[in-house]
Parts: sequence; C-alpha cells; structure tokens
Amino acid sequence: MADEKAKKLTAEVSLARESEQFDLAGFGPAGVDHLCSAFSKPFPLGSMIRLSFLVGGGKKVRQKYNDGLPNLLADALRGVSFVEDRGASTSLDSAGTFKYQHDTDKDVKVVHVFPRLDTAAAAAAAASGSDAEAPAMTPAQLLTFAEQPTFERMIAAKCPTFGQRRRALDALKATKAEHASIEAKLSAMQALTPEEQTLYDDLDVDALDAKCKWLQAQMEQMVAKGQLQPAERDEVVAKLNAKLEEISSQWAQAEADGKAKRAEKLQELHADVKGRLEAVRQVKAVTRKPKFEAEIKAAKKKLAELVKLENTKGVLPLEEVQKLNAKPKLLDDLRRMEAESAGWFS
Repeated sequence: MADEKAKKLTAEVSLARESEQFDLAGFGPAGVDHLCSAFSKPFPLGSMIRLSFLVGGGKKVRQKYNDGLPNLLADALRGVSFVEDRGASTSLDSAGTFKYQHDTDKDVKVVHVFPRLDTAAAAAAAASGSDAEAPAMTPAQLLTFAEQPTFERMIAAKCPTFGQRRRALDALKATKAEHASIEAKLSAMQALTPEEQTLYDDLDVDALDAKCKWLQAQMEQMVAKGQLQPAERDEVVAKLNAKLEEISSQWAQAEADGKAKRAEKLQELHADVKGRLEAVRQVKAVTRKPKFEAEIKAAKKKLAELVKLENTKGVLPLEEVQKLNAKPKLLDDLRRMEAESAGWFS
C-alpha cells in the first residue's frame, strides 16, 4: 500500500461533506490506520452523512482486497473511539459508529462509517455567513489529485452533463499546462512559489494524462449516444464547424503548395469531421432532470405552505406553530439538494 495513495484518500475522506463511497483495494494495516485518522476529529456538519468503504467481495474482486481488511478497518475505527452498531443510520444519534454489511445483490463487502459531528461549528458558520462545509480543495483540485477510481466516481456524480465534463477537462488541462510552466521555471533556474513547489511535488502527470484521456472518451461517448442538452449540442456544432473551416483552409493551402501527402491527410480529416458534424446535427437534444427533482419539488411545496402559515393573521394553534419549527432544516435540506443536483462546473 503506497503511502501517497493512503494520504490522498485520507484527505478526500476528511473533506467529505455528503455521503460517499470509497474503495480500499490494496489497503493494508498502515493504510487503514492512516485513513482512520480522518475520523479523529468531528466533521463540521449539521446533518449525518454515511461514508462507505469497499473492503471485499466475490470471486471477481476478492484478490484486490486484504483478506482481513474488514477486521483491520473495524479495529482502526475502534482505535479512534468508534463503536460498532448494526442499527446505525444517517441520524445524529449514530455519530461515532460503524457497521459491516455484505451486500449479496452486488456481492461486495462494505463498512459504513457515521462520523462524529460538530453541529455547533456548522451552525456558527451558517450564522456568520461563512461556508465551513465547503471543501478546502476546489473541485478541480479534487479531480486532479484523486485516484482514478475515485476520479471516475466524482465525474459520474458531480459532472453528469457534457458541459460540466468539458469544463472539468479544461481544468485538468490547465493544471497540466501550469505544471509544464513550473518545469520551464526550474529549467531556467528560477525560484518557485510554495504553491508551485507543492504542485510540482504532488502532481502525477502520467495519472493526469490518463484522466484526460478517459474523460475525453466519456465525452465522445456522450456525443455518440446523443446525451447532449440543446445548448451543449449547439456548442459542439459550432466548434466542429470552426474546425471544419480551419481544415478546409489548410487543405487548400496544402494543395496550392503542392504538398500532396499533407493534402490527402487533411482531406481524410475533413471527411471525418464533416461526418461527426452531421451526426451531431441529427442528435435529438435531451433535457436533464435534477438528481433530486421530486424531493426538491416536495420541499418547495412544503416551504410555500409554511410561508403561508407564517403570514397567517391572528394567533395560530400550538400544533400549527410547531410545524414552523421544521422550516430551518427544510431550507438546509433544499439548499443541499439543489447544490448536489447542480454538480460541479455548472
């Protein structure tokens, strides 16, 4: 188990602000101990989350996991004062507990962890207008430094649209360009800033290239399958048109210069881009539904009812007044669902 992999995953867990799943393939005692240090301090949250860790499974994945991994994780959690509770759930009274589950449907073994929470810190941050629940790392940084399996889950969950994935790819390419500029500074014997030194030391350029290639392939699949929203389709069409014009110009110049081989290659490229353009034009655009569409509608409806109740003239019955107590949590839930539905780079 590489120390660097354990450090990265520990950082991701520490920054988790909603329920997520992590894969502990390849983890041993040292990596598990390091990981559980993320649970030594309460999370600044007002509501419970569930952090799930894959620790084993059936024949297809069994070899990826340490045979004793469930027990190693359980012991490490007990080492930071967590207790096992088979009835634990995403409620505040489950803080500081964990439970083991063998999901027979998916044939995987999972340990669910319910962290201790600092609700006072979350409330104070909300009252002051700060955003203590926001991760210290930006989405671009999380995507840059995450392991490939975690990166792919982040893209699926946080960047569901073509446009978001395009902007995520742009962010990764910008990081790669920044790394290249840092290397140029080093070659010129120029001093680096602390931020540049950290990026140079921590960034795995080969892993970043792999992420870019994977993400580019995902975007190409979305285009091929017609998974584009109207504005996204129009944007792709515009870019392909611009590329087609550029190729046409280069093709004409190559012919004028008598460069037959280059002209032939540009002719083939022109035909390829033109085919892609026609295919995209024929795509029927889709409309993406929010992740929590039904829940968001229900929450807004209930909030409207509470607002109406608040504006009622006269003295309200006690049971009606008690209903208003649900408004702060309802607002928090609505903000969380809307933020999660929007995803990153929206």
